[in-house]
This record gives sequence, C-alpha cells and structure tokens, in this order.
Amino acid sequence: WTSGQVLTSQGSSSAVQWATPASGWVHGSEVSLNGNVSITLTDVPDGASHIRYLIRYMSFSGVAQAKIQLQKSTTGGSKSLITSNYQSFSTYFATSGGSSGGGGNTDSIDIFDAYSATSNNLFGSVDIYRIGTNGSDGTNYIIEHQGFANYNGTLSANFMTNAYIELGTGSTDFISGVKFYGNTGESFDNGYVNQSYLLS
Repeated sequence: WTSGQVLTSQGSSSAVQWATPASGWVHGSEVSLNGNVSITLTDVPDGASHIRYLIRYMSFSGVAQAKIQLQKSTTGGSKSLITSNYQSFSTYFATSGGSSGGGGNTDSIDIFDAYSATSNNLFGSVDIYRIGTNGSDGTNYIIEHQGFANYNGTLSANFMTNAYIELGTGSTDFISGVKFYGNTGESFDNGYVNQSYLLS
C-alpha cells in the first residue's frame, strides 16, 4: 500500500484490499462531542485539496473558548497536532450591535470567538484549503470559519475566523484532521461535527 490509500471491501466477500480513493467529496459520519474534553477527527488522505467540518449544537458544560488545532500527516505516516506557527484572527458581530476582535493566535485557532458558554448553541463550518504544492513552497493552508450562536434559543451573534499556516519549505506534510476543544478544559455538553474532504 502507499500513503493516501484506503482499505476497501471486495463486494460481498470478506476480502479487503488497499485502493486509491476516487476523486470527489468523501463524507464521514457525524460524531458526537457530548461528554468529551476534546475530539480529534482524522483519516483525511494526503493531498486532499479541501477539508470541511460542519458543526451543530456545540456547547460546553461551563465557560470555554472553542478552539481547533490542525493535525498533520508526515512522510512515513506519523501524525501529530500542530501547536505553533498559526496566523489567526477571530471576530463576532452581535445582534445587540456590539462586536469584538480576537487576538492573533499562534498556538491554535479560535472559533465562535468569546461565546462558548452553557447557554449558547453554536452552529457553523470550518473550511481548510490547501494551497501551494510539495517542493520549494512546501504545503500551505488557508482556514476559514463562519458560524452563529443561539443564546437561549435566540440568534445572538455571527462569527468569522481567518487563519493561515505554512508546513515548511520543501515539506511533504499534509493536514489529516482537526482537534476540537475548549481552552479551559471544560467538557462539551452537546454538539455534533461532520468531517468531509475533497480529493482532486
């Protein structure tokens, strides 16, 4: 087998084989966040040009800032979370007329900036776009988050995050997944995430 291949079944028999996935969108099953301090969704094949996470009903058991860290797949198949070198900015616009801008995080990416409390239900998406290619420019990614919050059942705010990361000149690394968590170690008390990726 080679990097990026998947294990597939042989029709109705019990035999399996390694195969290169067909191009196009691949949609994973929805995963529950409830009761977890963090969830890492993984298994995105090397070379996916677009990775998407759909989020619904996310909330925490206490006050926490919802965050993500990207997971990278390195040559040889090892995987690790990226904990540095992000360029990230988050903001929200409240229905009350207020707004806020987040800081320039380098260790992670804030989503639903400053709004992750028990009374909020958070809905949105995270899109990760691969730019550049392996070689002199390495592999680089643009990350975009859009979402909204229901506060006690009422639309309260819209959110936007933009981020960028370079995996290094000459890098053959790729993004293979994302970790969802809160900055205070609070558990999720609700929420669902669905991972999809585009092979091209």
